[in-house]
Amino acid sequence: MKKNILNIITGLAGASMLLVMTACGEKEFYDDEQYRKECYIVSGDNNIFGQEYVFGENSVGYLSVYMSGSTPVDHDVTVTLRPASHLLKEYNQRVNGSVYANYAELLPESAYTVPDGWTTTITPANSYTMFPISVNVDQLDLSKTYYLPIEIASVSDYQYSATKNYVLFRIYVKNAYATTKSSTYYQMYGTTLDLKADGESLVKVDEEAVPTVFNATKLTVPLSENDVRILPGSTQSSEVAVVNQRSIRVTVTDEVYQNPVLGDDGLPTGQTIPVLIVKVEPLNVGSGCVQVRTAYDIVTGEEQVSFYNPADNTFTLNYTYRMPSEKSGSADLWHKVHEELSRLN
Repeated sequence: MKKNILNIITGLAGASMLLVMTACGEKEFYDDEQYRKECYIVSGDNNIFGQEYVFGENSVGYLSVYMSGSTPVDHDVTVTLRPASHLLKEYNQRVNGSVYANYAELLPESAYTVPDGWTTTITPANSYTMFPISVNVDQLDLSKTYYLPIEIASVSDYQYSATKNYVLFRIYVKNAYATTKSSTYYQMYGTTLDLKADGESLVKVDEEAVPTVFNATKLTVPLSENDVRILPGSTQSSEVAVVNQRSIRVTVTDEVYQNPVLGDDGLPTGQTIPVLIVKVEPLNVGSGCVQVRTAYDIVTGEEQVSFYNPADNTFTLNYTYRMPSEKSGSADLWHKVHEELSRLN
């Protein structure tokens, strides 16, 4: 019996010593660096990372420069970056080959600044640092895609990644109505009526015709602080040439219009709500481009106003358009369109 008790005591003592040794070992394990420290720029596929910028100001976006490893650095580490235009050339050649129309453009030096200079610091308090880039998108041609390629030039301590040592920093733009970071769609419900020229006026092609109801999702692209680009009616295309020739420009002005409120019976209630008047114009002007005219009520002859309601982020558009192919000899076909657009995303 005494022998059994002695064995139990000895076993407990051994277990206690083992627990102490294990705890010490765990502490040492977590205190020591288990992975190689390596500096890199955070990015996604093809080392691309992008930020949205707004119109009308020098807005700031950020890159994240990170130090990998299981433990923090024990002193400040200075990372120096630099622009690297050759990386965009390599990317364009690798991804787009000889399809030069799809080549991305280098962000012009005049359009951006790095407020804190090209150096940034990783400290013991954080394993990453945010590198600011200020961009004035008002200077850019928004029919093009812009990148600012940046690479790590040096690190004061440790080494930098052989594969994540650079980033293709893509410039996205946004306004209150759309963004280029993702496709912005509006659900459109509308009507269309075919018209023909009669002197200076437009009249129905068929006196008995009534407006045709149609709906579609419309891709909307920002052009400036108050402008977006859409295709007219139910037109759909992603071809650059078609988009440039057939798109219309929708401009939200600061002019207030008191829009009559209609009841369930479709008649005015006598109430109005304030909305912002919208201008509808061709995106580009030329012999191959869409033409746009003001829309008028066929019965009363009154101008039909286009407007934007900021309370519910909806557009109501009234315009008349004609494609270049619809003017041939004596034929002169126009389409009178009424559209109500609600943003989907």
